[in-house]
Amino acid sequence: MSRFIFSAMLAIITPLSAGQRDDFMRGSVVKSDKWTMDRANDREIFEGAVSFRNAAYNLKADHAVYDRKPRTWTVKGSVYCLRKFLDGSNIELYCDNGTYRENFEQAELFRGTELIKMKYLSPDGKILRGRCDRINSDNTKAVMDFLGNFYLQTENMEIFSANGFYSDAERSFLIYGSTPVAVGIRDGRDFAMTGEKMKYFKDTGDVKLYNNVAGWVKSGEKPRGN
Repeated sequence: MSRFIFSAMLAIITPLSAGQRDDFMRGSVVKSDKWTMDRANDREIFEGAVSFRNAAYNLKADHAVYDRKPRTWTVKGSVYCLRKFLDGSNIELYCDNGTYRENFEQAELFRGTELIKMKYLSPDGKILRGRCDRINSDNTKAVMDFLGNFYLQTENMEIFSANGFYSDAERSFLIYGSTPVAVGIRDGRDFAMTGEKMKYFKDTGDVKLYNNVAGWVKSGEKPRGN
């Protein structure tokens, strides 16, 4: 089975140079039920239980195609990726289908009947979950757009909006569209807050709101007299 399909799937999650992708293939287990070389259309087709596994990655899909001239990959059907990092953190991603353009290091992931689902586990065991309709990723800029029905869940808060934008340089999510709303519990009290835009900082858990900010905190129970 051609090894290039997996280097492309790796780059959907983490940008890697060609040399780094070659290194990742050494010692890896690569499988699929069927491989076909379509010479008339200059593409490779992989069908059935497409999988790649090594110490850092576990990747799966039902179907994959590599178009050689545009250097574009397409993966379809129950796409799954688990990426493990050296600091002990990992990220899991589930989607229906996606494309990756090698020349530009850009990926697009799409939902099927269900939303795209994401789960990030930090080195200290904290979990960040998310979902949306579509993801556009630009590896050269280290940014990701989360488009449509965006949802983000932290340990004590849920954030709802139309869209989100993650910048690895700022380690933050910019949340915008359809009046973002955050609800959760802080110091044992329920709270909600909203604004035209919202920024969530992944490492610290801090939140900033911009323009037309509003919110409430549920008052604590008054102490009872004797």
